[in-house]
Amino acid sequence: MGSVGITIPQEMLDRLHEATEAVRNSKKTLAFSHIDADGITALAIVVRFLEREGVETEWKNVHQINSESILDVRDTVMEARPDLVVFSDFGTGQLGLIQTHIAPIKSVRRIIILDHHLPKKNHGEGRPREKIIEINPCNHGLSGSADVSGAGVAFLLAIHLSLENTDLSELAVVGASGDLQDFYGRGFKGINADIIKLGEKAGYVSVDKDLTFFGINTRPLPFLLEYATEPYLPGLTGNRDACYAFFENLRIPMKNSDDTWRTWSDLHDEEKQRAIQGLFHEILQAYDNPRIAKGIVGDVISLLHRPLKSEMRNVKEFSTLLNACGRNREPEVGVRICLGHEEAYTRGKTLLQTHRSNLAQALRRIEEHRYDERRGMYLIDDNETPDTIIGIVIGMAQGARLVPVDKPVIGVSRNTTGEGPTIKLSGRARSFLIKKGLNLKEAFVEVAESLNKQYGETVAEAGGHPMAAGAFVHEIHLEEFLDMTSDRLAKMLAQ
Repeated sequence: MGSVGITIPQEMLDRLHEATEAVRNSKKTLAFSHIDADGITALAIVVRFLEREGVETEWKNVHQINSESILDVRDTVMEARPDLVVFSDFGTGQLGLIQTHIAPIKSVRRIIILDHHLPKKNHGEGRPREKIIEINPCNHGLSGSADVSGAGVAFLLAIHLSLENTDLSELAVVGASGDLQDFYGRGFKGINADIIKLGEKAGYVSVDKDLTFFGINTRPLPFLLEYATEPYLPGLTGNRDACYAFFENLRIPMKNSDDTWRTWSDLHDEEKQRAIQGLFHEILQAYDNPRIAKGIVGDVISLLHRPLKSEMRNVKEFSTLLNACGRNREPEVGVRICLGHEEAYTRGKTLLQTHRSNLAQALRRIEEHRYDERRGMYLIDDNETPDTIIGIVIGMAQGARLVPVDKPVIGVSRNTTGEGPTIKLSGRARSFLIKKGLNLKEAFVEVAESLNKQYGETVAEAGGHPMAAGAFVHEIHLEEFLDMTSDRLAKMLAQ
């Protein structure tokens, strides 16, 4: 892909060649993808390039693929009778299930997996793979946590099919942002950076040094600071009067001449500079840490073909809008937003309000009930927070310093989408812990495999990335899973 400025290993390019032929030979494709922002954007990319190739397409978002949900996936495939099945933003960790339940279906000639999650140690061993084309950076010496997301892998196939798909670069960047592959505004690397450069060159994406706070295009100035959690601003976050006073003291008008609120993007450069200096002062007083202050300015990515005063203009806000759809169990709305459906955007904004309310309520519960400290981790056990947002909540809790960041935080949700007695666990860890050798995905998977072997059946399933992982655990084995995970994480931190 040197012609478009994206460098990938030759073996990965060979898989893309295979997948391209499979798409071009398909008459009917069924696509499945995850429900988060990365999964939603990946699916939108797949749907769009299939549409442009003239392939009849059906699609569906799936919360997760495990030993139970794969049966529903199988039934959907058997009913639709596609010749090609595409899995995006999952599939690698579920390769055995796909080989067992999907590959034998007679109508299915090829299966494409577009994933970026780490494979299991016994990745697909002992099963035929002649139907399956797996494209995953982790299989080619690249990082699925930093170099490219699920949407990015989908974009690689799109651009390999046709340069007409360059416009889909914006969705690839939104997916990577949703998976925090810019490491909280510090910048993208690898294939992600190449995709951004391609999008810039084609006029779809712009990158500017600016304030990295959420809402710079949409939130009124005082609310921008009132709701800030990355970083948490002591004295400002949650204090509306103090936020008003902050801008008044700097003599920065908060409203336009027509009495409408100004947003950060409305400010002149000189006003932005004064506000940033003021924020530096506030942060240094609170934290006495120059690194935190420097982190408020970074690469801010805008999508130039999206409306200026909308949640779709800024990649961080766009990814949150899509997460709101997925986490409120309407991921298909997010896919349609990506594809340009105006009525879906209207629904998405309503879901975003619900999403923000759910997050705020969950964070208040953490403030009230705090957390448990265990060896190697902090634990948040919340009966009310849905499994669809528990990972976001615990990440925000550490960002707001409601939970310390010196160890990973594990969240437990009993409010799950499944009907069975299964508990959802999510883990989050800061990048400095990963650099020290912590790996949440490895810990979760090792514990799950150990319990499954001990009991001779599947009592836990896990997957994810080093700094963000998840697991589903049978209720009666929850404490065992937590105890073993605590021990495993403590050993990793002690290395």
